[in-house]
Amino acid sequence: MKKLLSILGAITLVGAVTPNVISCHNKKAVNNDNTGTVKDLEVLNEIQAKATKKITEKLKTKMYVDSLKNNLGKIFTKVNDTNQTYRLKLTSGDDSQLGAYFINDFKNVFDNVNHDLQNEYSNYFTDKMPLTLDDDRNEINVTFIDVTALKKKFPVDINPEPFAAVRVDYKASIHLEFKNLFLSFELATIYNVTENATALKAISDNTTAFLLKNVKEYFAKLETVNFSENEIFKSLYDKGIWDFSQSSNELNETLKNSFKEYLGSKKEFKDIEITYNAVDLMTKSAEGDLNSKNKGYDGITNNYKQKDLTLSKWIGPKTDGWEDIGAISTNDFVKFYRNNIGTAFMGDNSTDLSLGSFTINWNYINIYGMGLSGNVKSTDGEDLIVTLNLSQAAVDKKLSNWGKIIITFIKYYGGKTINGPKNIFGITDQLYKEISRKNQKNGLRDVTKLLVENFRESDDAKDLEDLDLFNFIVHPQTPQKYQGITINRRLFWDSLGEKPWAVLFTFGEDFNTGLYYSIASTDGKYTGRPADGIVFGVELKTNKK
Repeated sequence: MKKLLSILGAITLVGAVTPNVISCHNKKAVNNDNTGTVKDLEVLNEIQAKATKKITEKLKTKMYVDSLKNNLGKIFTKVNDTNQTYRLKLTSGDDSQLGAYFINDFKNVFDNVNHDLQNEYSNYFTDKMPLTLDDDRNEINVTFIDVTALKKKFPVDINPEPFAAVRVDYKASIHLEFKNLFLSFELATIYNVTENATALKAISDNTTAFLLKNVKEYFAKLETVNFSENEIFKSLYDKGIWDFSQSSNELNETLKNSFKEYLGSKKEFKDIEITYNAVDLMTKSAEGDLNSKNKGYDGITNNYKQKDLTLSKWIGPKTDGWEDIGAISTNDFVKFYRNNIGTAFMGDNSTDLSLGSFTINWNYINIYGMGLSGNVKSTDGEDLIVTLNLSQAAVDKKLSNWGKIIITFIKYYGGKTINGPKNIFGITDQLYKEISRKNQKNGLRDVTKLLVENFRESDDAKDLEDLDLFNFIVHPQTPQKYQGITINRRLFWDSLGEKPWAVLFTFGEDFNTGLYYSIASTDGKYTGRPADGIVFGVELKTNKK
């Protein structure tokens, strides 16, 4: 049976999403084993991104559907100004016939893209298609569009006879299988179905122009953003949410909340019916400087680097019984991290880091039920590009806070061996007993958790800035209940096991969007002498106070 894959760099949707097609975020990846996982995940993510982009590119011109030409007249009977939403029952009667149009329209595009991908990755897909459409999970919702209100609020030069219109939201579930990896994701498409497509497009253009006129001040402030100071995004900087290479969910939710609040404060929108779709407001147009490979070191990827990045490389070797960590400062940590661990932070300290560039999608908004299309434009008529910049001074401030916490943590659990590949923390007799019980129950995962909890409650930690962003964790790819070895009251994990493991200091509210530094790990393939392998463990302090 395939198991849920827990791994650094969870699969996310990274393709550019155009006006009426949305990549949804409920997806999962599973695999049968960890062999080649990291590289295979990259390929899987690449295929999925290409599939998303190709499908959206082909569907972006299909937003307006003429009901007369496509025999969809009965769809207007499903909703009205009193009962404004309806979910088509795709297994019976008129609903099935109506739904078939949208399913077939999507499927034609889907099949073309599927063949393109099979040809592009023919070495992998010799006798099967990369993508599978789950026909049992199609979902089509119909929403009433108040054409009368739209015409009154956003009049157009043409004066057509009364006509009907509805918005159709079609959501498809897609499966992608690559080697032993399996990915499930959703794509949603918005259609405006109408008896007069020309008139509705004209109304939509006027609506968008009205919106832009009344929100341009808001978006003008977003063209170039100082991430650590901007009133909208500063909270993300403060939380250590900086890396949007895998997911921009937090970024999107932050802007959505701000934008909703702004629209609610404007008198121009007071009497307009505005609803919101569960889609991204921001779409990435250019990658930022940070990603999972260059912002830190996770211990399992490129495991050969671990011996060059151990604690003793920057705090110096410490033998059994040490009491003073010496003149190590936060600057030593910042320098070591920048030059050896987070390679994205190397180089010219006067140049800001880019956290990515993004367009703003109107399809987040519905006006009187009508779905909008296109991107927010700048004053020159081009797509407005939001660029997020993070200053090196802002980076150093957080790295310094993190470094101070790590140094305090090491001091708190000092007294034992930190030398080369050996990383042994000193603990009290009482804590040792608790940790031994935790190890028997849930292994390394609970051991690191208890170390953090005990440290947070200490007097040493109480005044540390950003303590809530600090953690000492087990890499997600470490097996569950991975128990250590006990010899002479030393509980430890070494490189001789057949499974990968890693322990990491992390900074930020989320593992994937924050920073991390592994101090001990193995990829599960070590076959040398035990004395040469990486070791992490805990042992009774010589001084047991």
